[in-house]
Amino acid sequence: MNKGLSIHGPRLLASSTLLALLAGCASNPEPRRPSRNAYRMKLNSLPEAQDNHALTLTGGPDAFWKDLRTAKGLPSPVAELTLKVVDPKTGAPSPHAILGEYRLEQRRLLFLPSFPLSADARYHAEFFSRRTTKNGSSSIRIAQSLFLPKRPTPATPAIEAIYPSAEIVPENQLKFYLLFSKPMRQGDVFKRLKLFDRTGGAEVSDPFRKVELWSPDGKRLTLWIHPGRQKTGVNLNEEIGPVLQSGHRYELVIAGEWESVDGARLGRDVKKRFKAGPPAKKRVSEDRWTVIPPPTGTRTPLRIVFPSPMDWALLHSQLRVEAEGGKRINGNIETASNETEWRITPREAWPPGDHQIVVDTRLEDLAGNNLRQPFEVDINARPEAMTVTVSIEFQPTPKP
Repeated sequence: MNKGLSIHGPRLLASSTLLALLAGCASNPEPRRPSRNAYRMKLNSLPEAQDNHALTLTGGPDAFWKDLRTAKGLPSPVAELTLKVVDPKTGAPSPHAILGEYRLEQRRLLFLPSFPLSADARYHAEFFSRRTTKNGSSSIRIAQSLFLPKRPTPATPAIEAIYPSAEIVPENQLKFYLLFSKPMRQGDVFKRLKLFDRTGGAEVSDPFRKVELWSPDGKRLTLWIHPGRQKTGVNLNEEIGPVLQSGHRYELVIAGEWESVDGARLGRDVKKRFKAGPPAKKRVSEDRWTVIPPPTGTRTPLRIVFPSPMDWALLHSQLRVEAEGGKRINGNIETASNETEWRITPREAWPPGDHQIVVDTRLEDLAGNNLRQPFEVDINARPEAMTVTVSIEFQPTPKP
């Protein structure tokens, strides 16, 4: 049982001016503008956990916070900040205070309950301090009724896209990208993801590399198919076998119980069906790409068509376009035709003259082959010199 954690050591200032101020705040029922030095208690949600709330004490004179932090030149006081549940039937606070701990910040004292508070409930908050000197003792007591309303019902999250979007992928594919409409809860996500071999009639065991790779906004998960099983000649591939087999049909299932960070569930299972095709084992070659230049003086997209699907996320980060003089062309990047086409729509009309597409050689296809080398390489072979970027020159066509 905890009747409020006493704070011993930091020393509270209780001057006659402060006592008179607090007495006036407590006894005078007439509404008036709060004094700058008046203490205030509120229930605030915590930035690190929106479902949790803290009882916050703010206000008061500067000397109060200074002495609470430094405790210089004063005898030891006792201070308590407590929170109790109010019985909805009787209107009386519980005899026992809620358990929790304290946090002292610059000009506020927080009481953090050990468990989340209930919404649509009333609470009794109380602040008490006592100071004893050789001339006697003085005390401060403030009580306040606080109500925690229900939180608005959060919007239901949705999976906006799953990449690759193609219905047929190489059997040595490496990644899926799951795009959500809002930030999702992280940790234990692999309990919410299953892969089924519909041709073989069973769930695929341990298909994923169990490392959560999230975008900074918490809305995109990069889901790796275990590369140790996809790469031939390594232990997992030899002992357990590959995750995908050419000719088999598969189903990736995302559980509907998965919640967003604000507690709303997907509500239904989401399924991605696809078929595994022959493996892709050759280095990506820009020589096989088709560049379709846009007309000068327009904002028509520049298009690049690939012979096979490319990695969706890398298409948004590993290509750029430059005009004469190296000036970068900024614009909106899109993919199309199951990631076999890349487009950029410029913010301003295409200028005439020489342009170039600069491609980072780390750009990959679905199987991890890039412009430097294939995903599977002979470790005994002499490594080739690695080029950082390749350039593809083009000129916008004359305006019709």
